[in-house]
This record gives sequence, structure tokens and C-alpha cells, in this order.
Amino acid sequence: FVHNVFSCDKHFGYNTTYQTVFPHLMMWGQPFFKKNMSWLMPDKRPTDNMELAVDLPQEEEFALANMMPYTYYNFWFLPEYQQEYADKYLLFDDITEKELKVFEETFVKLIKISLWNTKGTQFLSKNPPHTGRVKELVKMFPNAKFIYLMRNPYTVFESTRSFFTNTIQPLKLQDISNEELEKNILSIYAKLYHKYEADKTCIPKGNLIEVKFEDFEADAMGMTEHIYKALSIPGFAEARADIEKYVGGKKGYKKNKYKYDERTVQLVQDNWNFALEQWKYDL
Repeated sequence: FVHNVFSCDKHFGYNTTYQTVFPHLMMWGQPFFKKNMSWLMPDKRPTDNMELAVDLPQEEEFALANMMPYTYYNFWFLPEYQQEYADKYLLFDDITEKELKVFEETFVKLIKISLWNTKGTQFLSKNPPHTGRVKELVKMFPNAKFIYLMRNPYTVFESTRSFFTNTIQPLKLQDISNEELEKNILSIYAKLYHKYEADKTCIPKGNLIEVKFEDFEADAMGMTEHIYKALSIPGFAEARADIEKYVGGKKGYKKNKYKYDERTVQLVQDNWNFALEQWKYDL
């Protein structure tokens, strides 16, 4: 939702759903492949019931996974290595110089193609895996602006578990139990949380804002304007009408609702209590 709202500002460029699937077919063939892709894909994302279309913004990690071998998302195929992939390609622990260079070059290439494709001048990223890469991103882009979205950990766990367990079934080349997948989700989330908390001091003053998703959802226009001002991003006045039109069209939108059973509540409280306490979330 936040990604789509900010993409209404035409000065932003972004990775599209089409680019995510066909990152190497951007300079030619788009009309043909987009048409066929549109026929085959659903019009709503199963994870959150948001609209899904070939030209809408999409998380670039999926595109990166199709552009290079050094990616956390290899775990969809080889889930036994999920923790190893997370440590290496999310946290950049023990990553080799060669692998890091490939990541940097591939990401820059993706950004350039995205800006060309969407006619933007500033790249707009929404990518949860970047949570563990703050230090590297600041090194690559010293004046990058960061919006850190916090969300109710109970909802995060339930939605992530649902997405992972359903998506991995047709992709996996190795067996993994639901219990092991849960364990990995709980562990990797904690690693990302602590990595971000340690590395956010690398972000220059004035380039970071931390926002609760629920606050943004409750007042998208007000929070968007606040973020523009807090991060000194130009162009809100020019983009206001387009943002208001999009946000207005979301009234009545019904997202997926989750019920938390006793076991789920206990898992989150036992493993993510640090987030519950710091962000002041409860059931």
C-alpha cells in the first residue's frame, strides 16, 4: 500500500511486476509478454488482497533473484539452506567480495532499467530484505532516504507463515516441515530486527523516518505529507492530486484478516517480545 501511494508521484521510478518476472526482457518484447502475463496472473495479491497488475510497483528482490545467483530467495527451491542464505544474502555475513560486487552491480543495473522503464528520476524501493542491508545501501547511496515500516508482529508472523507455506509448495526441490519453516521465520525476523537496530546509526541525520504501518493505513494522506517533509523529499504539492485520487479509491478496501490461535500468540511472544515491547504492540 505504501509503495503504491508513493509511486503516484511521477518523479519516482520503480520496479514493476513485469520487470520482476522478466528483468532481461525490458528493451524489447514488453507488449507481447505483458499481454500474456496479464491473462495468466490474478488481479489481487493473495497475501494482502491488494491489486496486482503488470505495470504496478513490485518488490525488487524478486527481480534480483532472476538476475543473479546470490540471493536469499533461492530458499524457495532449496529450503534446507534458508538460514544460510539469510545470513549471507540478507545480513551480508561471510559474503565474499565477488558476491557483494555482483549484488552491487546487479542492483544498480536494476535501478537504471527501472528509471528508464517508468520515466522516473529517483528510484523508489520497497523491499523487506533491504532491512538487513542498511550499511551497504548507505555506502552505495550516501543520501538515500529510508522509511522503516513497523507492523504488528502477530500479523507479520501470520501473514509470512501463510505466504511461505503456500508459495513454497510448487517450488521446493527439498522437503521442509511446517515447523521448520516456522522456526526459520522466527529466527530470520529476529536477525533482521537486530541488524537494522545496529546499523541504522549509519544513516545520516534527516534521512530516516520510522512509521507504524497501522498509522499510515489510518491516515495515508497525512502520513505521506509528513514523510515528505521529514525526509525533505520535494514534489508533494505536485503529486498531491494523484495521491489523493489513489488513496480515495482505496476506501472500502478489505485486506486479509487473521485470527491468532493460542499457539501463534505464544510463538510470537516467546520469540519476538523485543519488537512487541519496543513498538508497543499487543493483540
